[in-house]
Amino acid sequence: MAERTARSFTLVRHIRWKLHIVGHHDAAQSHFLAGTWRTSSAEDRAHALARLAWDARDRPLPRSEAGAALTLATRLRRDAREHDGQGSGPFTIAPDKTADPVVQMRAAVLLAHAALRDRRYGT
Repeated sequence: MAERTARSFTLVRHIRWKLHIVGHHDAAQSHFLAGTWRTSSAEDRAHALARLAWDARDRPLPRSEAGAALTLATRLRRDAREHDGQGSGPFTIAPDKTADPVVQMRAAVLLAHAALRDRRYGT
């Protein structure tokens, strides 16, 4: 798999920034984030999702959203947690060029929210 790019790091920063500014519900509906994810490559989205899943691997996901985004976030978080014990390099996921970027973006928001929520409150 290719190296992480500046664009994939930017996607992660955009998600975290939007969560900080407007909160989880508004970030999941953000036209800015949806547009950013749509114009990003499948590889950059995969790298960003892998990073966010790794950060959220041991934290509970918010259950306020149902559907494909929650299913994807749950699967990625579980895969990251299972990878944790293998010690076989950084956690990565394969790019999916057929995936809906908006569903991926909403899953990324859920993962970022899970990771940041516990750090903020120490739970």
